Amino acid sequence: MVNTKLPLDALLRRRLVFVSGKGGVGKTTVSLALGLIAAQRGKKTLIAEINSEEQIAHLLEHSPIGYEETELVAGLKGLWGINIEPKRSFEEYVLLQIKFRQLYKAVFQNKYVRHFIDATPGLADLMCIGKIYSLVDAYDLVIVDAPATGHGIALLEISSIVANAVRVGPLRTEADKIDQLLHDPVRTQVVLVTLPEEMPVTEAVEMNQSLQERLKVPMGPVFLNQFHTDSFTASEKKELQKLTQKPSRPGLSKIVELQLTRSELSREYLQRLKEEIPDRPILTVPFIFSPHFGLSELETMAGVMENQGERP
Repeated sequence: MVNTKLPLDALLRRRLVFVSGKGGVGKTTVSLALGLIAAQRGKKTLIAEINSEEQIAHLLEHSPIGYEETELVAGLKGLWGINIEPKRSFEEYVLLQIKFRQLYKAVFQNKYVRHFIDATPGLADLMCIGKIYSLVDAYDLVIVDAPATGHGIALLEISSIVANAVRVGPLRTEADKIDQLLHDPVRTQVVLVTLPEEMPVTEAVEMNQSLQERLKVPMGPVFLNQFHTDSFTASEKKELQKLTQKPSRPGLSKIVELQLTRSELSREYLQRLKEEIPDRPILTVPFIFSPHFGLSELETMAGVMENQGERP
């Protein structure tokens, strides 16, 4: 069994970690679990959502976080959250340049200018990634709960596009700085989250290729989320077979069969990821059996992530 602590330790030594993948694979829960691990190790950690519907607040049963940096967990110092809004990021950036709020309101809150700004391709992504860049020096670790695959790639690519398109000026200077950070393997890593299912694994493989070949950003481990372990020994399986054949246990056979099938699929997709992304560690994140997923379950998930080895 390969110990996950080495790739996990290497990941948490970075200053900026992007957690990306297909929508619905559990990027937010993995981001929060990583944040808990980092904060428990004494790192001042920020988890950044991008214009989201406050998923972190919902999971933690916290009031909406909004654009201001907010402590997330009572009794755990060092874990902060922010929901980065493009319009607020744009206002903040412009005010840094022109210094006068009244001038900003007169020019940039004009409805025609506002419509033009909203329609400008990539501007919202540039403002969001610029805000993330501005936060990195204030924390030991910034974890970005990135948007789903396509939008996540756009967020990582926009600074390169602007740096190549704009020749001079503050926008070019800022884009260059952001681009250098995103491509610095000492400070930054992008990790992928997927599920042991066909579409999420296929999309993770394709996104990995795009990030490595087209964007050339430094890549970290892949997290295979909701991994079902084969928790039965051979003798236990035999006993369960006997139990499932009893008329008094009509539903038990379906439950056992479902669990065994999920375990088998988890192993198959783990093997596929190892074959198709052979250059990076694949870290398994266990499926947490619970009717309610909150802080307690996240702490369990974080503990297993930190101590569990890669599945053989």
